[in-house]
Amino acid sequence: MKKSQNIFDTPLRKSVFWPPFILISIAVLVSIFAEDLFERSMELINRFILTNFSLLFSYTSFAMVITCILIIFSPLGKIKIGGNKAQPKFSKLSWFSIILCTTVAVGILFWGSAEPLFHFLHPPDFKYFSSGSLAAKQFSMGAIFLHWGFTPYAIYCIPALGVALAVYNSQLKFSLSSPLSPILGQNGRNKISNSIDMVCLFALVTGMAASLGAGILSISGGLMDQWNTLDKEFLLPGVTLIIMVTFIVSASSGINQGIKNLSQINFCFFLIFNLLIFSIGPTVPILEDSLLSIKSYAQSFLPLSLQWGDIKGSEWSQSWSVFNWANWMAWAPITALFLGKIAYGRTVREFILFNWIFPAIFCLAWMSIFGGSTLFYANQDSGHFNQLLNQSGPESIIYEVFSNIGWSNILAPAFILAMFISYVTAADSSTEAMASLSMKSFSLKDFDSDTSLKVIWGTLVGLLAWVMVTFAGIDGVKMLSSLGGLPALFLLIGITISINKMMWQPQKYLKN
Repeated sequence: MKKSQNIFDTPLRKSVFWPPFILISIAVLVSIFAEDLFERSMELINRFILTNFSLLFSYTSFAMVITCILIIFSPLGKIKIGGNKAQPKFSKLSWFSIILCTTVAVGILFWGSAEPLFHFLHPPDFKYFSSGSLAAKQFSMGAIFLHWGFTPYAIYCIPALGVALAVYNSQLKFSLSSPLSPILGQNGRNKISNSIDMVCLFALVTGMAASLGAGILSISGGLMDQWNTLDKEFLLPGVTLIIMVTFIVSASSGINQGIKNLSQINFCFFLIFNLLIFSIGPTVPILEDSLLSIKSYAQSFLPLSLQWGDIKGSEWSQSWSVFNWANWMAWAPITALFLGKIAYGRTVREFILFNWIFPAIFCLAWMSIFGGSTLFYANQDSGHFNQLLNQSGPESIIYEVFSNIGWSNILAPAFILAMFISYVTAADSSTEAMASLSMKSFSLKDFDSDTSLKVIWGTLVGLLAWVMVTFAGIDGVKMLSSLGGLPALFLLIGITISINKMMWQPQKYLKN
């Protein structure tokens, strides 16, 4: 662990660190001392983003999926990251565990039951079918397959591959501007390097805060479900503080200790939960609904991805599809630094397999099991689930599912622990990357950055998350996602274009 320094003694990239730090700090202060002004401002900004950039979010996400497919069959697929003599630093199982647990955060745990229930009970207007119907059930599963399958992992995969090739095969500096070299050139990239890293720091702070907000709500909901005498007013900041301290300490221990070990533990939790719910839950309906879900996903992939017909500009599309793309995009740039770092020694085709295909398949299996279980029980008593959703919030749904399965006393505490570990695991790598981007001198070999910077960014993320869930609940989480995703969107467009230029003539852009 790198020795902590006083923040004023740390060699900061001032133009990268201070603008997002000051902006986020002001936002936190305004939200505390001028709550109404902050909430109105956030709503206006969020509405502006969704109204004007909805289609761009959707088209960019779709383009990244197509790019992942093309890479597999292109000459770029044969390239080895780091050159022909490069050797991987992790086993394939450890590599996949770190990738999966770094990227899913608390998303699949929080939304695995809540999101399909929303679509089932409140289907979109453009579909013209009734709440709780068989058609609504099929649509809801197809929708979560879209939101948690191949599209979101393409959003992570493309920038991560761009970073890996730029750093290891083109010997460019460890920066989010480096993957843009094919379209900007060396001089153009150098001029905007600090600006890009600064904007991406801001995007990730809001993205991490949105994810942490979902985790706070879900963990608090589970604790309230187990001990209903707890005071929610004190529970939310308490949960926030515990998560913040844990992921800051873990991030300070480095990749080979905290991040690697936590990822393997977390991956085991995911597997056990999947197998357990599949075994003791409604197994046959899960299997039947999974097959229908695949069909619904295939039928709705293009219309939902490209917002065809009545879907274009709809409230549902903006509140769900665009929200999801914005959330993944907010995380993607900084997470790409970490995923690119650990890809050394792998071929590009291996990279696509482990960063795109395998994680997407895992998430689809998770959504089939947890989403299918939720809809099975909700179909039996839709009124009760609707009341629970409206009165107790989406964080309460998974615990009601556990109650219906009958093992709530065991499943709920274990799920709370899994939720906690999941966010800590994902935040580890992001906090490390945020701190490294803030420093002038950074060693790619060690990947350890100044501990004081990790504490600063981790604290700021925690404060912002606590403010939003306290004053705006789940709507606050969604607003933060849109806010963080917008600046990241333009970087991802540039990286996607760069990868497409490189794809068919890799020797023109890569040294190794």
